[in-house]
Order: sequence, then structure tokens, then C-alpha cells
Amino acid sequence: MLLQRTIFKKLVHGFLNRIGSEHEAYMKIVVQGGNDMTMGLAGFSPPVLCERIVVSAPEARRFTHLFADSPVNCRVEIEPSRGDVTYAGMFSGCTQLNAQPIVNMSNCINAAAMFKNCQSARFNLFELRHTKKVRNMRQCFAGCTSLSGNGLQAWDYSGLVGADAMRNFAGGTNFPSRFYDNILRRWHEQARAGVLPTPMRGVDMGGARYSPAVADDREFLVQYGWDISDGGEVPYTLSALEKEFTRSIDDRLESADFPGDIDLSPVARSARNGILISPKHVLYVRHYQPAVGQSVSFWNGETATVQSCVAGDWDVAVATLAAPVDVRPALVMPADWKAKMPTMYGPPSSYPDGTNPPMLWVNRLNEVGIWDLSYANNNPAVCQGVMPSDPLRARHFRGIGVGDSGSPVCCVYGDRLVAAYPLAMSTGSGVFTGAVYDWLHSVTNGTIESV
Repeated sequence: MLLQRTIFKKLVHGFLNRIGSEHEAYMKIVVQGGNDMTMGLAGFSPPVLCERIVVSAPEARRFTHLFADSPVNCRVEIEPSRGDVTYAGMFSGCTQLNAQPIVNMSNCINAAAMFKNCQSARFNLFELRHTKKVRNMRQCFAGCTSLSGNGLQAWDYSGLVGADAMRNFAGGTNFPSRFYDNILRRWHEQARAGVLPTPMRGVDMGGARYSPAVADDREFLVQYGWDISDGGEVPYTLSALEKEFTRSIDDRLESADFPGDIDLSPVARSARNGILISPKHVLYVRHYQPAVGQSVSFWNGETATVQSCVAGDWDVAVATLAAPVDVRPALVMPADWKAKMPTMYGPPSSYPDGTNPPMLWVNRLNEVGIWDLSYANNNPAVCQGVMPSDPLRARHFRGIGVGDSGSPVCCVYGDRLVAAYPLAMSTGSGVFTGAVYDWLHSVTNGTIESV
């Protein structure tokens, strides 16, 4: 398909090719000579089948508002120019743009309003990170109401020129706190290194909220001379249970008595690990459930034999022992866990960075490590462990090794382990015991005890 379009009285040739289903449909627009692409494709609507647009204008120096107000929603690739270029407003008003742009920012000197009013803008910005030459980022993401934000933490802001170079940078935006936290960390890193220009007026970050963990970094930037406006600190209220989980570990860390008197005896040290949840029942993952007749050894050395094993609908299984053991079982999460622990967005909290209750990871090699609880969701109910941001906890962090399936990840209540979930995947997740409480109650004949 041949497209002919006149830009600044120059004939531009484009084409749309599809060669078999394994190739993408794409269009290439080539401009011979000329240094100004301003408004060149404003309002341009690519063909329905087009998956990629390549713009080749190696002599161009200005791409100002190139695709302004275009309904483009495919991958746009700008072939690098041979010198310094301006991308100001290049995608402004492209409200349907959700595909990852491929733009070499190494020679960009002006990115003002580059993605202004793009609204959703749900694409990764990491590949655009080579911004050391950029002097102006005013309104770069203003009006991106659902900006993902991922990748901005890697941008280089050292080339900005003038106190208004970041004015209304992201006004009207709303992107996740974890992304904004990392943007603040990046600014703080460059400020501490003395390469972040200052003062900087009117740095509007829209409704983005920052976590308590970066509050000091943000204050440093304010004192450094950056006039930042945003949605404020993330509000949160930990439940009584969450506070107890935190105290049970953090108090021991503060007193250098970790793990101290925490009762680790219910941890099974055989059959890909597991954890005793009643005098006769051990919780495992289904994909490594023990065989009948298999011996189980607990942390304190007591042994038992598996009499039977039943698998759940999710990746959990419960083994019944031939005889009860003297080991004190771990607790499990309660059936009403949703009212006491977080889902992705609460209640009672969404765990801003630095406030997560700590969790113990215990394995068959006598290793005890710490993670932070991030959230539990519903489909299926999984609880995701993340590396602690607190330095004191991070000292005891341990990664995941092959063959750790079934290792219990636990909260701590006083001196007792609370089985949050048996480790199911190397990402640190597993089925939250509170989500399968009724099933656990049934297969253990009501002998489990919740926190």
C-alpha cells in the first residue's frame, strides 16, 4: 500500500507491508532533506492494520508537535537524527497512545510537553532514559491522568537549564506511589551528587503520593531548592494484628536478639519443607506433597510418619501424621483475614514502602531470613514477599534457592510462628492460609488454631 503525503512541500513516501502472518504491518515515512517536522503528522490517523510507524528524517532538528492530537495507537519509532533535536510536544494530545514509543533521546535538547495530555500513557518509559542533554521538561507529562510512571526513575535530569525547566512536569497525573518513590529517589541521588540543577520552581507531580520511606529524600529536595507539589504522603493505618506482627520481629532486631525465643519447632525439615499446623497435620505445597510412609523431621529434631495426604484446589496440601507430635503447632491466619490484613488497595492499608510487617522465611537448612509482607489478593489468594526496605531487616534478607518449595513464610505473633503461606514459586508467593481457612479447618477436623 502506497501512501503519499506532502509535508512542507516535500513528497514523503510511506508504505504498509505485511509479508506473511509472522511479520508486522508497518509504515515507514521518509523525509529527504529539510530540518523542520513541526506539526508534520498532526492529527494523522494511521491505517487500521498498522502496527508500527517508522519516521526517518535524519536532517530534521525540530519534531515539535509532530503527532499532535493524532489518534495513533501503535508503536512509533523515530530514527535518530544526526544532531541535537527538539521533541517538544511530539505526542501531545495523543489520547489513544498506549504502545511503547521507540525514541532515542540521546540528542534531545527539549522534551517540553512531549507527552502532554496523553491521558492513559500506560507504556514503559525506561528506554527513553538517555536524557542527559535535555534542557527543558516543562509539562512533559502534564495531563497524563493514568501515567504508569515506570521508567522515570531512570531518567537523567542533570541537563535541565533554568528554574522553570520542570514547571508543571506532571500536573494532573495519577501514577502509583512505588513509581513516584523511585522518581524522588533518583532526584535525591542526583541532588546528593551535586548534578541536579537548582533552584527549580513549580515541579507539579499531580496527585502522586509518596511513601514514608522517601519522606526524608523529598524534604532534602525541598531544602535543596526544588518546589515540589504532589498528593502528599500516603495515608495508612495498620491494624492491631499488623502492629503485633511488626513488634514481634522488629523489637528483637532492635535488641540484637533475632530470632531470639521465636518458636521455630513446627518447621518441617524434610519432604521439601512444610509446617505443622495442628499436632497431627503439616501444611505443604501441592506440587511437592509428601508420600505416604515418608518420614518428617521437625526443627527440634522430633520425627513423625506421614499417614495420608490430601491436596487442595490451589497449590496447598495437608499431610496427616500417623501419631500426634509434642511440637507446638504454628498458628494460621483467620478466616476474616481480609479485615485484618491488606489486599492490593486495603483495608486496612496498602503498605506504603517501609511500613510492611516483616515475615520470616524458614527452610530445611536451618536458615532464617526476613521478607516484607506486601499484600494479599484474591484470585487466587496469594501473599507476595518483597525484600525489606528497612536496613535492619535487610541485613537478614535471604533470597530464594532452587528446591525451596514448601518452605513456610510466616508472620510472628509474640513467640509463635503464624503460617502465612507455604512458598510455592520463586517469586516468593503462595496461597495465603486465611484464604483457605475453611478448607484447612475441614481437613484437620477443626484442630487448627488461628491468630
